[in-house]
This record gives sequence, C-alpha cells and structure tokens, in this order.
Amino acid sequence: MVKVMEKSVFEQLKPIFEPRTVAVIGASDNPNKFGGRAFLYPSLAGYRGTIYPVNPNREAIAGVKAYPGILDVPDDIDMVVIAVPASLVPQTMEECVRKGVKGAVIITAGFAETGEEGKKLQDEVVRIAHDGGIRFVGPNCMGMASSSVRLNLCFDTPPLPGSISFISQSGTLGVYLFQAAMNKGYGFSKFISSGNQASIDMTDYLEYLVEDEDTSVIVLYMESSVGAKKFFETAREVVKRKPIVVYKGGRTTAGSRATLSHTASLAGSDEIFDVACRQAGIIRCAEALHIFDLAEALVHQPLPRGKRVAIIGSGGYCVCTTDACASLGLEIPELDEATKRSVKGILAPHAPIPTNPIDTAATPDPMVMPKILDIVAKLDYIDGMIAIGPLNFRTQGVKEIKSVIEQVEGYIDIPKKYNKPLIITGAGNRGSTIAMDLLTKANIPHYVTPEDSARAMYGLAEYGEIIRRCREGVSPPH
Repeated sequence: MVKVMEKSVFEQLKPIFEPRTVAVIGASDNPNKFGGRAFLYPSLAGYRGTIYPVNPNREAIAGVKAYPGILDVPDDIDMVVIAVPASLVPQTMEECVRKGVKGAVIITAGFAETGEEGKKLQDEVVRIAHDGGIRFVGPNCMGMASSSVRLNLCFDTPPLPGSISFISQSGTLGVYLFQAAMNKGYGFSKFISSGNQASIDMTDYLEYLVEDEDTSVIVLYMESSVGAKKFFETAREVVKRKPIVVYKGGRTTAGSRATLSHTASLAGSDEIFDVACRQAGIIRCAEALHIFDLAEALVHQPLPRGKRVAIIGSGGYCVCTTDACASLGLEIPELDEATKRSVKGILAPHAPIPTNPIDTAATPDPMVMPKILDIVAKLDYIDGMIAIGPLNFRTQGVKEIKSVIEQVEGYIDIPKKYNKPLIITGAGNRGSTIAMDLLTKANIPHYVTPEDSARAMYGLAEYGEIIRRCREGVSPPH
C-alpha cells in the first residue's frame, strides 16, 4: 500500500464518493446486468459528473459513445466501476493504474468467497491496486450510492437524500433493507455494499464517514469484525462525534457458518461482539430494520438528559407503549401532584387521573395533546416524550384539515422550545395522512407501532448516555 498510504483515509476514499468522472468497465444497456445498472442508474439519479461506458464490443451504449478500454477514454477518471469476469480484473486494474484512476468499485464476484484460488486472485488485485494508489469497494458487492453527487450504481429508484450513511456487508440484504428504509421515508447520504472488503474495510469507512459533512448517523450491517481491535478502537473515537448503530448477522452457529460462503468472513463469537459494542459505544439492534428507526430519531431529535419518558395517548396505546419502554430500560416516572391537577384540568371529566402514562380518554378537544406536551416538557424529571399522533382522514373538509394543522404545529414546537426529544406514534404508514406528512417535513420522527416509538426513544437515550460518558472519560458499562 505504498502509494495509497501517502494520503489520509478521507482523501483516499473521496474520489469514490465524490467522483467528477466515472467509467463503467463492462458497461451494458441491459439493466438486468450489473454493468447495465452501473451505467444506466446514475443518469436516472441525475449524476452531477460525467460517465463513460467502456466495452470493447460496443461502439455506443444507450446512445453514448463507448470506448474499448479505460486507456482509450479521453478524460481523467476519478473512479471506475468494474463489472467484468474475475479472471480479467487483474489486467483491468493494471490499466486503471496506468490511466491514473483514483478509486474503484469492483462488483465482480468469484474471489475469496469461492475458496483458496479465489483468495489468491483477490490478493493479486489488491497488490496491483494499492501499489498504484487505488482503493476499491468490494469485490463481490452490489455497488454504492452517494447523494452528494447523486451517484447511484444499484437502485432502480434514486435514493432519497438525507444524513444517514449505511454500510452493508451483504449486497442483496443491504439493498433490500435500504429500499425498505426509503419506503419509510428515510433519507440517506451514502450506501455502501462492502462485499469482501479486500481493500476498504469497516474501519476505513468509519474513518471516512466521521469526516463526511453529509453524514450524521452511521448504520452498519455486519457479518464479521475483521480487524476487530482496530475497528472497535476507531468506533470508540467516532461515537464521540457521530452515533453508530449496528445489526449483526451470524449470531447463531448456523448463521455464522452461512457468512463464510457469503462474503468469505468468519462471524466470530456473538457474546464477545456484544460486549465489544457496549465498550465502544456502538448501539446494537436485535432486528434488521430497527437500525434505521433509531437512526432517523438520532438524525432529527435532541438528545435527552436521561431515560425518563412521558407517554401521552389513550387507552391501550398507553399500556403497550409503557410496556415497550420499560422492557428497554426506559423509566416512566409518576407525575407530581401539581402537574396531575394541571393536566386533569384540560381533560374530559371522564378521563382518569393523569399519572404517567397520561390517558387522554379520547378527550374531544383537538388541542389537548399539544397542551399536555407543553406541560410535561417543562418538567425537570421528564427527559423525552412519546405521544400518539393526530388522527385524520383524507375525506375531511377544510375545517377539519385546519384543525389538524393547528395540532401538528403544537407538536412541532415542543422539541425546539424545550430541547427535548418528541417521538410520535402515527396512524397508518409514514406519510399516509396530512398530519404525518407535516410531521415528516418538520423532522419529527413518527412510527407505526408503540414498540417502534419506544426503540427510537431508547436509541436517543442510549446515545445521550454514551456522549455523557465520553465527555466524563468514563467507559460504557461492560
């Protein structure tokens, strides 16, 4: 790695995530082929740079002049996408070095994940690339996306821009999870299918993303902790500036065995990994999609000072949300007598005495929820609020819509006014009602179930505790 080590990791990887020029080697006009997606999808996403197709068998691809080899491209090339057979990759990489290419994404499979011969081939590609000053994503990956330059190599629908960066050690699962998160309305800065991590590993990505101004939260899907000591040491420093949320595959014996044939990785002990995450300040999730629910809250809401939560809703919602919060270690303190009287004064006569959770008992006043939120947000012993969102239907008239807008404005004001997080449990899917649309635009996280909302508040409380311990120089509890 003589040449690549002359620069910082951020400088090494910047041409990959912010390329001005891209060449797709093995380009095609067939979206069912990796070379086709890598060439066609950037245009659909509005890529801000110039992209060149390289294919010795074509004069033009999708109406764009094609070049027989990378050395024939007239422009300087920041980054190449390689989608040719594995046996041709070493020669292709040598030509990239001669061209002065700065970074690469190798989509091609058939390397270390296939066995010893594949490992030798992969090592040869790494040697050529690093001696020539090139770092690369992959091989055996689905590609990447970067919102800052609107570069999208792997999604038929351009990613929504945002502040979450997601690195996945699995290509197929990573793409699925990414699309599921986009369907929830979450926005992304970066997506990386890391593949075999032959040149760039998780530690390198952390070092890049912590310096990336477009990234606020780092989300990981991992199957192994290759170079674990350095990874966790780096993560411990990164979390002082940005939260890291992880979901790990290969937790069971059977799952661990599956990772070896998938990305040539050994999963290692799940118990050791769990302890290491806690010591480094990494927030771990038990289910795959939960990582994005936590990340969305971490992007948009202030961190609570502690784990004390006020829950406001009606009936069974209060019961389920309280159970979900308590199971995650969040505290639900009882309201003081003066606050109980204040809240009782704005509830319907049939409503029970408000303790915490606060059961509004379907009080008809549409502004009752914002009024209660304003009361409890002032309390020193309440660190964050979880509340049921306004219910409305698209068939409502102008008067009802105005009422919903007024309610939502009351919700939106709370985090800014008191610097405390507010999580909403909405009715229906994200963005399905006027209220949910308005909350989304105001960056108030909202979720479908009480459990989702509780996990989001847990993520905020957990990272708040991590930051406090970092400032005090105290390691997280083992």
